[in-house]
Amino acid sequence: MPIISQYLGGWYDVADQMYAELRQSSRECFQQRQAEKDALKTVADFEAYREKVRSNFLNAIGGLPTEKTPLNVKVTGVLQQDGFRIEKTLFESLPGYIVSTACYVPDNIEGQAPGVLFFCGHSGSGKAHDTYQKVCRDLARNGFVVLAVDPIGQGERLQYWNEDSQTLFHSCTTEHTHAGYPFLLMGASVARHFVWDGIRAFDYLASRDDVDETRIGVTGNSGGGTQSCYLLLAEPRLAAGMPATFPMTLETMQKTGSVQDMEQIVFGAIAQGPDHDDFLTGIAPRPVMAGCVAYDMFPIEGTIEAVERARKVYELYGQVDNAQINIDNSLHCYSDGTRQGCVNWFKKHLKNGEPDFVTQDMEILPGEELNATSSGQVLLDFPESRTITDLTRDYLETLPAPSTSPEELRRNLDEVLGVSVTGERAATIYPRLNNVETRENGESLQKIWFFSEPDVAVSGVLYSPAVAGESPLPTTLLLLDNGTATEHDERVAKLLDEGRRVFVYDVRGVGGVAARSIASQDLHGSTSPFSSEYKMASDAVMLKQSTVGRRVFDVLRAYDYLKTREDVGDISLQGVGFAATWAYFAAVLETGFQKISCEGMLLSYRELCQTRDYDSLRFNLKIMAWGLLRCGDIEDFLPCITPRELQFIAPLNAKGERLPDRIVA
Repeated sequence: MPIISQYLGGWYDVADQMYAELRQSSRECFQQRQAEKDALKTVADFEAYREKVRSNFLNAIGGLPTEKTPLNVKVTGVLQQDGFRIEKTLFESLPGYIVSTACYVPDNIEGQAPGVLFFCGHSGSGKAHDTYQKVCRDLARNGFVVLAVDPIGQGERLQYWNEDSQTLFHSCTTEHTHAGYPFLLMGASVARHFVWDGIRAFDYLASRDDVDETRIGVTGNSGGGTQSCYLLLAEPRLAAGMPATFPMTLETMQKTGSVQDMEQIVFGAIAQGPDHDDFLTGIAPRPVMAGCVAYDMFPIEGTIEAVERARKVYELYGQVDNAQINIDNSLHCYSDGTRQGCVNWFKKHLKNGEPDFVTQDMEILPGEELNATSSGQVLLDFPESRTITDLTRDYLETLPAPSTSPEELRRNLDEVLGVSVTGERAATIYPRLNNVETRENGESLQKIWFFSEPDVAVSGVLYSPAVAGESPLPTTLLLLDNGTATEHDERVAKLLDEGRRVFVYDVRGVGGVAARSIASQDLHGSTSPFSSEYKMASDAVMLKQSTVGRRVFDVLRAYDYLKTREDVGDISLQGVGFAATWAYFAAVLETGFQKISCEGMLLSYRELCQTRDYDSLRFNLKIMAWGLLRCGDIEDFLPCITPRELQFIAPLNAKGERLPDRIVA
């Protein structure tokens, strides 16, 4: 039974506070960004703004590769269909990094035809999915050369295989996020390779003799809508676009219980952009249409708002009709109505034709017939080809060497975690103290809560040994994964036997101040990587902050509180599990902690980035911040700890395996 009862004993409603604090910070950013957009009065104003947003986006994903290397295109087979053929095609977006595609080519092209890049949503079958085949077939029958691209982790491009030729993951969304965590740690995003694959796919279409490179558009829905949006901002050669069942606004998305993969979480997007209307205006004043369905998990209200914002930009160019929306009464998919709208949009704007196409039902091919590889997987046909893990390792080697100055290390860590922006440590703490309860063995406890920062309550239980005496006692600040939600812990008993006080403490979202579930994926159980914790951490990333930093700030406030008590002497710090990382970073930033103990803690983020099958269920956004490795790995911060004593108890490698204990003094 939890020691601290619900709502801090009825004194304060904490179930929503962590999410509400993120929402309030976001609301302020949304208002500031809208004011910035309202101030755009001329085309020159907008184009300067767009360049800034494009720069924000490219910096957030870690930039793009600087060299366009040979594509080394291979057509491995051709399927003749009614009115078009399908060329099963492989190309290399980077040396040895193979992209599988299907190129739909109309029969009897006279001169050069317009082209369309098609990006797939989160379907494991990728380009072979039935609804995606239908879009490509309709476009080809209407005279477009269409290149359907398998994304990373989908179709023929699964990135993680074990010795039995089985993928390590059974969901492309899980695979994307597993690939995404290391990039986040390095101050980048796995999205950089989704984008680069798209740019090189454009290069391939543009290189074909039968394609007019000045008339290439892009479409895709859901995750493919994400990729389409990204390309609208990153690829200035696009002539038209129709991203579907993705464009909305970040504010409306934040209010839902939906979560997104790591490639969809753009660092700083809420704080400084891009929002989704910024993607839509990425090619302004060239034509763009947002495809949406009325009954989507992505709110249609947000899509309508994003298009209205985009139309204000298009008005500056006198081209307001070039920004449109297509609404179909359907659930989340590339629906028949969306497909019809897509074909007519590109007919009008890439062929100067009449938008008079009406789609019909059709037969499609069995998915395996579209495979450009004989086995159905690039990594099985080409075992020596490169993977996303190889690209991760390459990027890791570009990071700067960490500072050796403790002061600079602390400064850099504070900035990366966003600790200082969460509140002011100088603010007075007004603790709410319950009566001291004495147990039969003479030990006592006191329940405590206070505000770490405005509207964010934290809680704890201060245990005292049976013979406490009058003088200040050495005290250990103890952080557990579940905080005070566990009634007793053997570590508490051991510390009390040593004559120490113990403050078992709940940072925000933990124990007595646990957050309620807000993510739909929580229904899938504790093994789902897309939990409420993940959603809140993702929001923090888009605010250019981290939930790690917010919790480290709470740890520092616990130190500040304990320093106000006359019965507390030297303060040590002990963290267990996820909380060991929060404890470690708090000790780096606050030199007042006398001894530090970290139990069950990942010992190297760098090793995680180098390990293909690291334990991403254990090591995730609870202990990560964007760009953390840019200022240093765990051991790089040791100069900030010494000469104090530090114990690593049962530390873990990237696979979650236990390493020998270490004492650093």
